[in-house]
Amino acid sequence: MASNSQASQPEELCLVCNDISTGYHYGVPSCNGCKTFFRRTIMKKQTFVCQYESKCPVDKSIRCACRHCRFEKCLKVGMDRNAIQQNRDPIGYTKRTRRYPPVKKLSSSDEQSPLVKTVSPDPVEAAEDMALARLASLEQQCQQLRASDFPALDITLGEAVSSPCRLLDTIFMARHTIPTHLPTILRQATQEDYAYWHDRDWRIMIEWAKTIPAYQQLPTSDKVALLRHSAITYPSLVWCFYSPDHGPETIVFPNGAYFNKTPEPQRPAGFIRRKHQILDQLLQPVRQMQVDTTEFSAFKAIFFLNPDADDLNPTSKPILSEGRSAITNALYRYMVKRKGAEDAGDRFGRVLLLGTVLATMAVEMREAVVVADFFDQIKFSPFAKQLLFGSKIETHSFE
Repeated sequence: MASNSQASQPEELCLVCNDISTGYHYGVPSCNGCKTFFRRTIMKKQTFVCQYESKCPVDKSIRCACRHCRFEKCLKVGMDRNAIQQNRDPIGYTKRTRRYPPVKKLSSSDEQSPLVKTVSPDPVEAAEDMALARLASLEQQCQQLRASDFPALDITLGEAVSSPCRLLDTIFMARHTIPTHLPTILRQATQEDYAYWHDRDWRIMIEWAKTIPAYQQLPTSDKVALLRHSAITYPSLVWCFYSPDHGPETIVFPNGAYFNKTPEPQRPAGFIRRKHQILDQLLQPVRQMQVDTTEFSAFKAIFFLNPDADDLNPTSKPILSEGRSAITNALYRYMVKRKGAEDAGDRFGRVLLLGTVLATMAVEMREAVVVADFFDQIKFSPFAKQLLFGSKIETHSFE
């Protein structure tokens, strides 16, 4: 009777990150990860600094991103530093760390390949690592398609979401992966260039999303909701990663059009502020960290699979959380393989915190887009209007 009663009770969650609790540690229900993090921080007398006003999210998929906010969350939920036993090894091995053999850095020849294949004795981890390698491979295909002159079909957003994936169409990819955009001659970007590259990157975003298993499980209305949530920032992220390096404050499109901090009086003020944000807060850290293709493809998917996006059905949220966690886990293991455990933690956090930058930018970008449309400052294409301004009623009509 007792065992049946216990089985029927819901699992208790860690108060810090909402992962499954392994019991009460230092006064509160918590997982092994948060327990160990809190203990190590106290015993080593570590102090951390948040780069984003101490407002970083702390959940099981990105709990390692900001150590300052994670430690503050530990204290906020009631973890007691006085409950730590001083005579115990402050950084002894846990069950989790004993599962992995010592990690060594890859050779320089291995590091040149963005598709590092990892082998894990755990079948779940092995599947996650293979999924990450596939994301990186698809990212290369996206870039090849972006540099080509593929035709943009005159279809609605709903039709684009429901149609077969072009990235998985071998005949289409064979025809449209020959680079036709070559940035040999640079020129100042025009309004037409901005519109052209927004449209192309949005269309590639839709094809890329169709390859993600978690996305494939969603109803059409939720697929559209995710696309609309990411549409405002997705192009900026792609521009920063793929731009040739022509200086710390310059983004170059594949056709040679570029923008920097040169004044553009013909552009709305909101878009000028957005341009400066992209250059200062996104382009600069991406280049400083030298983010590789695998890291970029993982981060892009983690940011895209947002269970908190507007207008999602409740049944889709756990699917997205699980998909996001799997990619996050694989990304961390990939970084450990490349950089070693000591450096991987810091790099992992810095990469994931780019999501905070994007989320902040998204709020201001949406305001700028609404203002520009209201005052007719920019002529949005019909496809752009569907993606940026489509109503909830239209979304459900895609079913």
